[in-house]
Amino acid sequence: MHRSRLCHFVIDVPDLDQGISFWLAALNATEEPLTEQSRHIYRQLRLPDSEIRILLQKTSDEKTSKERMHLDLETDDIEAEVRRLEALGAMRWVHQAERGFEFWVLRDPWGNEFCVLHPEFPELLARQEPWNREPAIGGSEQ
Repeated sequence: MHRSRLCHFVIDVPDLDQGISFWLAALNATEEPLTEQSRHIYRQLRLPDSEIRILLQKTSDEKTSKERMHLDLETDDIEAEVRRLEALGAMRWVHQAERGFEFWVLRDPWGNEFCVLHPEFPELLARQEPWNREPAIGGSEQ
C-alpha cells in the first residue's frame, strides 16, 4: 500500500520576485523557505487555510493558449475581490454566466488565468478574515 496527496499547485512566472509579490498579496499567503539551490527556479507559498502549497516556477516559455489547470478563488463579493486583485496587477479577461453560475476569469500579471466566483464552500470562507484595507504589492495586507 502507498499514500499520495496533492502537495503543490504550480504557477509559471518569468520573474520570481514579482510573482511572489503578486501571489503573496492575492492569496494572503506566506513564503516558505527553500534551499538556495532551488530558490533561483522555485518559490513556495503556504496558504493560510490549506496544506496544499503554491509553487511558483520560473520559466521563460511564452504563454500560447488557455491553461488546462488554474486556481479558483471564492468570495462573498465578486466585484470587490476583482477590484482588489486588479490593484495587485491582475487583469479582467472574461465575465462568464453559465449554467446558473457567474464568475470572472482574470489573468495574473503574466497572463496565467484564474477565476473569481461565488462561494462553493461558505463554511470554509466564513473562517477567513475579511479584507479591510487596500492591498499592497509585496505583502499580505488584510
